[in-house]
Amino acid sequence: MSKNVSISNVLKVLSDQKTQKLLSALIEAQEVQSQPLIVELGLSRRQYYNRIKDLVLAGLIRRQRRKYMLSSFGKVIISIQKIAEKAANSYWKMEAIDTIRMSDNSSLAEVDYTRIIDILLDDVEIKDIYLHSDTNSNKRKPHTNEGKRKMMLNTLG
Repeated sequence: MSKNVSISNVLKVLSDQKTQKLLSALIEAQEVQSQPLIVELGLSRRQYYNRIKDLVLAGLIRRQRRKYMLSSFGKVIISIQKIAEKAANSYWKMEAIDTIRMSDNSSLAEVDYTRIIDILLDDVEIKDIYLHSDTNSNKRKPHTNEGKRKMMLNTLG
């Protein structure tokens, strides 16, 4: 079975809500019995195993000793997905920030924009991404070594 590890395939696999619920169940449970999950998710056996196969081929889970578990790649993707969910929950706040930034009222100093961001965005991780992203290249500005280390540990944890 050849793996199809690409961002487009990962997004395609994760776009299905039942596959996301299946993945969440695999993450949360120590031992997952297939039959109760099939019933809980309202899937046929074939649909269940096709979703399992898709998750394996996307590199998100792996089978070890007759159990499915999250792969290292899967752990990173799940962390990114959680950040994306936080961003989606803050969408309208970020829209307000963008509207203020793009308005004709360019007399606001950068410190005022930062203060607005600080007030509107209550999630520290989203705020950090917003404040430290390079708007010209969409690449994150480098953090201190300590910040990089913490970010890596959070991703791995």
